[in-house]
Amino acid sequence: MNVVAKSKELGRALGKVYRGIASRPPHPALSGVLLEVENTFLKLTTTDLEMGIVSYCPVEVREEGSIVLPGKVLYNLVRSLSSLELEIVSLPDYVAEIKGGKSYYQLSGFSSDDFPFFPPRSSEWCFSTAGIELKGALSKVYFTASKDESNPSLNGVLFCFKEGGKLELVASDDHRLGVCSIEISGEVEEEVIQCIVPLRGVTEVIRLLKEGEVNIIPGKGEISFQLEDTSLFSRLIEGEYPNYDRVIPRDFVTQVYIPRSEFEESLKRVTLVSPESPIVEISVGENKIELTSSSPEIGIAKEEVDVEVKGEEIRVFFNAQYLLEALRAFSEERVILGISGEFTPAKLWEVEDSLQHIIMPVEIKE
Repeated sequence: MNVVAKSKELGRALGKVYRGIASRPPHPALSGVLLEVENTFLKLTTTDLEMGIVSYCPVEVREEGSIVLPGKVLYNLVRSLSSLELEIVSLPDYVAEIKGGKSYYQLSGFSSDDFPFFPPRSSEWCFSTAGIELKGALSKVYFTASKDESNPSLNGVLFCFKEGGKLELVASDDHRLGVCSIEISGEVEEEVIQCIVPLRGVTEVIRLLKEGEVNIIPGKGEISFQLEDTSLFSRLIEGEYPNYDRVIPRDFVTQVYIPRSEFEESLKRVTLVSPESPIVEISVGENKIELTSSSPEIGIAKEEVDVEVKGEEIRVFFNAQYLLEALRAFSEERVILGISGEFTPAKLWEVEDSLQHIIMPVEIKE
């Protein structure tokens, strides 16, 4: 293999695939980046057998070929070299020369035959949407996914493809639930297609998504996201996702129309007195909402926010961090908080209702 690449373009492509490198590789070659010449491009691939990333860099091809080079070293080397162009030449015994300006390096690698990349299986489904739309929707819910490995089905985001060109993204940790819907193109011949994408794959998809269209291809055991010059493949989490729809409340004793930014700032201030246990008491009165937080070591904080209230006066306790994270996910300045009781799920949403956050109140023993 002998190719010449622009340093910035090669660095950009390596930056996209870098996080796919196995941190504890079961095979030595998985610590590297597979470099393959395809037409007028250098194809870069990384994987840890659970997730794989492929990206392409335009190059001048002087000789075709392939090699696996140590990923972290190559990534840091290309980022640090000052030359505008780099030449990569493979030598016998899986060694490669990297030359640029006055710099010369030799890296020992592996045969491309040692790189056990899992290709995506063929799928009968393919859906597409705007990359920015998917990025935004995932960013609004993924943080509610569980980090507790005792319930693996909650350690990811549920992709629920529905009839009528709708994709519902769902994440939960049993204490809260985030649901966001976006429009997609592509036919769903069945009533619904569901797959659970691991949290690591979701965070990488969010990182890679940009302007332009993304194709989403769910398969039997894996899913792929195909962008213009980059693809990400991820194995799916096995098992069935809990029936999230039944925990979404439909009717409320009280609905509070909240000025989001003002409420968020007040919430952040009152929890300053209880950083170790950020529990906030919310008391809904006549056109006002009172926030109270306290700790024996520091003191008591109270704030009032003017709101529009429909329904009864009510008092309920929440984990303030859950409320804050949910509020930051919304873009409108006016959000609605629906409360049904001290121990029943509450719901935050906007008028359009494409994003919903369900939060369980905290039970306080007095």
